[in-house]
Amino acid sequence: KDIIIEEGKDSINIKCGNFKADVAKGNLQDYPQIPEAPASSEKAVTISAFHLSEMLAKTMFSASRDEVRYVLCSVYFEIAKGAFTVVATDGKRLATTWKKAEMSKDMKVSAIVPVKTVNILQKVLSNCSEKEEVKIIVDDSGIFFITENITMSSRLIDGTYPDYKNVIPKNVKIKAEADKEEILNATVRAASIYHSGISSQNSSVKYQVSKNKLNISAASQGFGESEEDIDVDSTGGSINIAFNPGFIIDIFKHLSDKKVVMEFSDSLNAVVVKSKEDPNYVALVMPMRS
Repeated sequence: KDIIIEEGKDSINIKCGNFKADVAKGNLQDYPQIPEAPASSEKAVTISAFHLSEMLAKTMFSASRDEVRYVLCSVYFEIAKGAFTVVATDGKRLATTWKKAEMSKDMKVSAIVPVKTVNILQKVLSNCSEKEEVKIIVDDSGIFFITENITMSSRLIDGTYPDYKNVIPKNVKIKAEADKEEILNATVRAASIYHSGISSQNSSVKYQVSKNKLNISAASQGFGESEEDIDVDSTGGSINIAFNPGFIIDIFKHLSDKKVVMEFSDSLNAVVVKSKEDPNYVALVMPMRS
């Protein structure tokens, strides 16, 4: 049946079949003014909607949920030299990737985008066609995302984002390449020994690399312990290190790779996870004291 909506003096009248309702009207002047996207801007970049959605999915889980550190409750956009980079971190883990995008030659701009905005943006991108592009404009009033049918705008977070490039370890001593699903599933099995759950801040899983073997183990006092060996291609010696299993699981479940590379410097510094399919992707997780 048709729905009939009519505007009355003080209400909106809705009718459908035998149903009718009157809904009180608000004052139009009280509604926030919606900013209009600039017609043209030197701070505009165009990128595939599919690629943008994929980049956000691989990174946004690392954003902080702690509103005290409000700058980290975001995804950082860095646009320069023909590259569109996205970064997310909560101080204990980080994920970043980049892709080439269409922009002016001398364009250089950055934006700290609230993670709530990114969550809504992902829903918008999921309704875009396979070859649809998104135009992104950053100006003093905020950021605009323009697709074929939707224009979305958001304010930006005012602050200074951490220098993420300097926290990525460069002195790599040990590398281990392995099947992603094997590490992911072994980590889930090891972490299940904790009655408080995988996401608990007190959960830790040990990773020991030696002679083409990765030993994944966990022990929960008064509950039990587990241990599992995985075949890997390793170089550089051995290491024994512990991580929050939820952080490792988040990285692997958002990668489509069959193989992943884990790079270690020592037991006190972060592990770096690299993608075989996306050479621009880097994730890292800080170790836990075991």
